[in-house]
Amino acid sequence: MNHFLVRLGGAQPEVMTTALVEAHVAWLRSLHEAGQLVLCGPCADGTAVIVLRCATQEEAERLAASDPFAAAEAYRDRTVVAFRMATSENDFLLNGAA
Repeated sequence: MNHFLVRLGGAQPEVMTTALVEAHVAWLRSLHEAGQLVLCGPCADGTAVIVLRCATQEEAERLAASDPFAAAEAYRDRTVVAFRMATSENDFLLNGAA
């Protein structure tokens, strides 16, 4: 499996109703239960990140687009890029290890 970083920017807090946030959290829970959510969270600068575990870029883009925040345009900007996890298990990508 590959990892993909979903970067969200241009938060629109006025769009983020309680019902929308609850739907977003339910979406995150479903990704977690499917083993596709690595980590997620808001950043201090008004952006947010989601790291997904997916087979392809297309799958990651489809998942990101299925977020209730996407349909409501809770964030004006969303990009999905491949992301290489650097961990102690892969010696922090020393020698280009995957």
